[in-house]
Amino acid sequence: MHSPDQIRGQREQIGASIRRVLETVATLDEQEFSAPSGLPGWTRAHVLTHLARASDARAGLLAAAREGVVGRQYPSEDARARDIEAGARRPGPAVRADLEDAFARFLTAVDGHPADLWEAEGEWLGGRRQPVHRVVPGLRREIEYHHVDLGAGYRPADWPEDFTQEELGRVARSMSGRTDAPPVTIVAPHATMRIGDGTLAAVTGAAPDLLAWMTGRSGGEPLDVTPPGDLPPFPPLG
Repeated sequence: MHSPDQIRGQREQIGASIRRVLETVATLDEQEFSAPSGLPGWTRAHVLTHLARASDARAGLLAAAREGVVGRQYPSEDARARDIEAGARRPGPAVRADLEDAFARFLTAVDGHPADLWEAEGEWLGGRRQPVHRVVPGLRREIEYHHVDLGAGYRPADWPEDFTQEELGRVARSMSGRTDAPPVTIVAPHATMRIGDGTLAAVTGAAPDLLAWMTGRSGGEPLDVTPPGDLPPFPPLG
């Protein structure tokens, strides 16, 4: 069960993440919205439209739970992609205003959600059913990763410490059962984690640098590898 204290803590965390990304977006001029992001084929406007629709999708899951039904995060993968593509073609001020409004709607939905309905189920993309309390940390994760993907000054080193530690463990657990993930041992300041049998190499570094490499946001240049050699890429989390 998700406690009220957990919800309050996560609400504070996502509120801070939202403030930071909106501060970055406020610095962008019209041309910068259409500049390439760190994600292949996507401009910054694509990334920001994705965040707006991700916010609305999660607010929708909460609204459905309050109505006593199981909501769907998105109608389909295709519908999600079409919405992002269409939204990315708008002028920069419209993209920014949409993001601000979507975040406000999401926070209003979180603040008004009944305490006894956080365990209600929603249907995520791909058909998985999970408790709707996942919308808060899930959107924070999207915001923090995609804030870096904007390539507008926010770096992995700027990630909050609690985020990097929690995400490093989550990503390691996700990869540990996959045959397409490299069998490495991850040595972070707070923990040592093994992917597969961990025998290919031991990779040591700061948590943000390790997380950036494992999520495809860097080539791992600041990291130490034993025995010396090139660091293998990780597959997408999916």
